[in-house]
Amino acid sequence: MSTTDATVVAVTGEVPAASLGAVLPHEHLLSDFAPPDDTPESWARTGRTRPTAAGALWLYRAPLTMDLLGEVGMGAVNRDDLLLGDAGLAAAELAAFREAGGGTVVDLTTDGLGRDPAGLRRLAEKTGVTVVMGCGRYHPARTAVPAVMGSGPRHPNGTAVPTGRAAAAPTSARDAAALAEELTEELVRDLTEGVGGVRAGIIGELAALDPGVPAERALLVAAARAAAATGAAVSLARNEDPAVQQRVLDLLAEEGADLARVAVGHCDALSPRPDDLEPLLGRGVFVQFDQLGRLPTALSVSDDQDVAAAVLELARRGHAGRLLLSQGVRAKSQLLAYGGGGYAFVLRQFVPYLRMLGADDELIETLTVRNPRRLLTLRTEEAGS
Repeated sequence: MSTTDATVVAVTGEVPAASLGAVLPHEHLLSDFAPPDDTPESWARTGRTRPTAAGALWLYRAPLTMDLLGEVGMGAVNRDDLLLGDAGLAAAELAAFREAGGGTVVDLTTDGLGRDPAGLRRLAEKTGVTVVMGCGRYHPARTAVPAVMGSGPRHPNGTAVPTGRAAAAPTSARDAAALAEELTEELVRDLTEGVGGVRAGIIGELAALDPGVPAERALLVAAARAAAATGAAVSLARNEDPAVQQRVLDLLAEEGADLARVAVGHCDALSPRPDDLEPLLGRGVFVQFDQLGRLPTALSVSDDQDVAAAVLELARRGHAGRLLLSQGVRAKSQLLAYGGGGYAFVLRQFVPYLRMLGADDELIETLTVRNPRRLLTLRTEEAGS
């Protein structure tokens, strides 16, 4: 099949891969990242501590307004900030991305985190931006799970309603195998039949999972098998333990996934030490810098300048074809309407900064167009280019 025949699955149907333009490979347009209920247990399952002091609890429950943005920017948690549910606002923010020269956004919101397939399709139709939808389960402790581990209620569009109930761990190897099989079937169905007729075009985002934990291993096995069966790519968060990360990639490869179609996200923290990214690049995966445009604080371990320097250094080493750039917008405070960089930050701010540091047109095209196109393309002859 020629390059011109290659296709990508968008929420409006299959589109020519050559039509994608500049791509953001990791964003959230419609999502809900807040704990599914307001209890200490549900907070603990998401790895965070529920606000208890009166002032902090008030701030968490208050509508997000301009006078709260300072505290939110310094780390205070606000429930409304974590909810992206305004389709009109999403359309306006997407329009800014298109005006900046953008063509495609990959929404990696998974089932149980507010994924809205029909809403994504309406956004794509309204704005003219190509939208690719993710699928799967982010983490067994964060989202609803299939029947083998107890099923929860579902929206009319078929997506899971967060219940606040942690996924019960498989009690035997047989349970884990059954979970992996059911999850595989769910992923393949989302990728081939769709949810309410809206097909997913990529698997993920998966959390930083540990193959040593049965329920997490089942998610990885299912992702790899579904990728092998459908040709879809896999996007997952980087594990902070390099040894665990290598075991994750080993398992994906063993179960049939093509590591050249795997994106490992949240690599920004390693940008000050490009050598630490070589073990990932050596496996042939995409290294994804997907937290661009966030204001640094005293707790930040890296910033956009570190990422820019790492991109240029890794490109100098011959890795330009394995790098991806995105913002990972997941909260209102990251939108233009609330003083953030929005979905256009990479194109309006980061790309010009790369050019100022010496990046040429070829490198910019590779980072923003060619690499994400290779990741998303179902059938292509340019995978090795």
